[in-house]
Amino acid sequence: MNDEIEKCIHFIKVRHSVDVSKYEISFLEKVIQIRMNALTIETRKDYLLFLESEPAESTEIMDQLSNSYSEFFRNPLTFIYLEQTILPILIHQKMKNNEKGIRIWSAACASGQEAYSLAILFDELVESKKETIDCHIFATDINADELDKARRGVYQATAVNKVSLKRIKTYFTQQGENYIVAPHLGKYIDFSMFDLLSGQYNCPPASIYGNFDLVFCTNLLFYYKPSYRQRIIDKASKCLAPGGYLITGEAEGGMVKENNYREVFINSGIFQKR
Repeated sequence: MNDEIEKCIHFIKVRHSVDVSKYEISFLEKVIQIRMNALTIETRKDYLLFLESEPAESTEIMDQLSNSYSEFFRNPLTFIYLEQTILPILIHQKMKNNEKGIRIWSAACASGQEAYSLAILFDELVESKKETIDCHIFATDINADELDKARRGVYQATAVNKVSLKRIKTYFTQQGENYIVAPHLGKYIDFSMFDLLSGQYNCPPASIYGNFDLVFCTNLLFYYKPSYRQRIIDKASKCLAPGGYLITGEAEGGMVKENNYREVFINSGIFQKR
């Protein structure tokens, strides 16, 4: 590891009591380079001096590392399979077995776009089929500011680039340059703070007992070193209901397959235990 990177890790741990060594070195290097470019600093040595002299800069680094970027229907192929196959199957099974409803965990939900996308899919399905079944989406993140944004449900136009015009008209209200999520989608979602790497709980306390039909760990795993990545996968696996689905980003499938999962549809990022 580069000496300056090690010093940055140590400095942030001392100042904020946060261990950022859990992240892949390549990700740390990328974030530091982004900050160097923004500040027009040419060398890591000079950046380290700046980091030590400017208290606000370490907060900037931590904000970048939180990787809060998201958008609605981010992985289109995944959502197509969810809409056309997975959710209809789950709804049919629940109705047939007289079960209360579908339970979903959106882990590392950032500012809520993934959770609201799932709520839209479910709302459309129950409306079209006139089914009487519940859906409870537990959306968690470690960042309180992002969760506040999620609860407000106000997004810039760039966040809805992958949302169809029909859905925008049905589920959003435009206010200036922003789009506000329809209030009734909130009935499906419980936003709460949860640390995926904490050893205290396997499942979000808000969910009480886990047993999720779907667990989303999308575009998250590849930011962490293998040991931390494994901890997240293990936690998600313990929370899945029998026959449940683990959903990841398109580039993370290999990490999940190593844990005895099979991909339900090729390149879908949707997995079940073998």
